[in-house]
Amino acid sequence: MDFRMQDRMELKTLVDFYATESDKNNQDCYVEIFRPDIKLNVYFGGKLGMSATDVQDMIRQYKAFGAAKVSFHMNGQQNVDFIDENNATGTCYALATLVTEQDGKDVLTTHAVRYYDKYVKIDGRWWIAEREQHFEWSTNQTLG
Repeated sequence: MDFRMQDRMELKTLVDFYATESDKNNQDCYVEIFRPDIKLNVYFGGKLGMSATDVQDMIRQYKAFGAAKVSFHMNGQQNVDFIDENNATGTCYALATLVTEQDGKDVLTTHAVRYYDKYVKIDGRWWIAEREQHFEWSTNQTLG
């Protein structure tokens, strides 16, 4: 198989693993996805809202948001550009839906998220080395 096709499949698996484990509220698995020296910036409506320069700090900050009662992350298209055999950039589009409790009522929040990633392949394995996470828009509605 063409290395690019195999690499594309591995990169898609990497970002999908992030989504499925996030649904399980398993931020500890991020050490299997992101480089230890990850450079992360999270933007809400174009404004920087969170930043981390190592994976343990990233995990701590995500855990501080608190767990949703239910969450559902769905990845859409992923565009990948290879710089060379061990470096690539990519954009992944996602919808993240979360059910949280506010004032005794369940609230459904939907986020449209765009991830701008830099990937690195080390010892035959892909990692996310840098991520810009953009929450493009969000909606809330009270359930039942």
